[in-house]
Amino acid sequence: MKIFRGQVRKFFSQSIPLGDLLFKLTPLRPEELVEVANKGGVWIQKRGKGKILRIRNLKENVSPDDVISVYYDPKVLALPEIKHLDCLYEDLNYGVWVKPAGVVPQGSEASDHASVLRYVEKFKKKEVYLIHRLDRETLGLMILAYHSKAGALLSGLFQRHEIKKFYKAEVLGRMHPGHKETITASLDDKEAITHIKVISASAKTSSLEISIETGRLHQIRRHLDHIGHPIIGDPKYGRGNKNKEGLKLVADKLSFIDPWSNEKKEFSLKI
Repeated sequence: MKIFRGQVRKFFSQSIPLGDLLFKLTPLRPEELVEVANKGGVWIQKRGKGKILRIRNLKENVSPDDVISVYYDPKVLALPEIKHLDCLYEDLNYGVWVKPAGVVPQGSEASDHASVLRYVEKFKKKEVYLIHRLDRETLGLMILAYHSKAGALLSGLFQRHEIKKFYKAEVLGRMHPGHKETITASLDDKEAITHIKVISASAKTSSLEISIETGRLHQIRRHLDHIGHPIIGDPKYGRGNKNKEGLKLVADKLSFIDPWSNEKKEFSLKI
């Protein structure tokens, strides 16, 4: 990835369209600049202070004190855009969307065009807010807020562990059906709690229901590997559990009290 960064006043002493600035800041061709801006690889820090935001419109004026950054990664830009996502439920405040395996929930510095968040923003024609994340390899349910107040309320529920997330996984090794276990091994020097229940088992694999009380990086995957039962198809953790079909982990259920209606909401993904 190539990174180009500079303050506008290095090239211009007055406000100027973003596209004109990018011609000076980068060696990219016009068609490359259009693509990288449209796909979310251009960022602006107004007056060189505060929050850094994506800027997509090459005709938008930038000021001399603004700092512009361009992250150019042809491999990322070449990723296909999402053509369709399923939505299980939505109202004026939020939606519950299905993230396919292999799709990122949000973009990187170089692009967001292949992410769930950007797809929903374009579909709704407005800014939306990510409440929680799933690993790229995981299929499952995600909540996206449709306005900033909803984002704050739902994020608060998530931070207080009032949004319950449930998973199903197929793991390597036979475990006794009906067995329940709580894994409490710390991850990255932080508390991590994972509850598992064995639903069924074959000679070489077992099917689990899983819930978590904390949200550490790759928590379920790392915890199951820790107890000697890595998830089938996990490309990062475990041995003898690889396959060509992908990670056998699904975030299949969400449960929480709707902060607007005060009703209990449960959403399940049928697989």
